Amino acid sequence: MDSNYNVFKEIELPDTCPPNLKEELVSEIDLIRNSLTLVEVFVDDLLKVASSLVSSTQLPGNSQNLN
Repeated sequence: MDSNYNVFKEIELPDTCPPNLKEELVSEIDLIRNSLTLVEVFVDDLLKVASSLVSSTQLPGNSQNLN
């Protein structure tokens, strides 16, 4: 067996790909990017709301009695 033999060369695709495959890959990448952007926006808003709720509430042991 040749020392430069690479088994992965047998399964590598040629350098060119069909245009429709390229378009499908780009659209899938865009879909993933857009989905992650939506998740980031909603999680960021959720964390802001949770943070404001936690900071606005007082623990019973720390509240002062104004009687």
